[in-house]
Amino acid sequence: MIKNYLKGLLFFFIPLLILLLIINTFYYFDILSNNIMKYLKIVIILFSSFLSGFYIGFKSNNKGYINGLKFSLIIIGIFLLSSLLIKEFKFTSIIYYLIIIIVITLGSMLGINIKNK
Repeated sequence: MIKNYLKGLLFFFIPLLILLLIINTFYYFDILSNNIMKYLKIVIILFSSFLSGFYIGFKSNNKGYINGLKFSLIIIGIFLLSSLLIKEFKFTSIIYYLIIIIVITLGSMLGINIKNK
């Protein structure tokens, strides 16, 4: 199971880094405005969360939501650690983390349902 979580982390971080690099390049050349950039970052993080949750659910044998919750706690732990080291913790971050937990859990539930069809 740890192997699946490590692959899930790859499914989270690789698309996240590639897509963020692309939109940052567009932003650098003034193709994207600051407002669009903020929303695209959120959409990209949610897309990567869903993709990794889907993978975790697809690879699990039963109870995809529990595996999704476990995996989302790993992701949130990584985000919490990085936010505590880089900047101060804000209340809006809790809402942001809850949304990520929900998206990963829904992705894992969908992944296990697709696998079982």
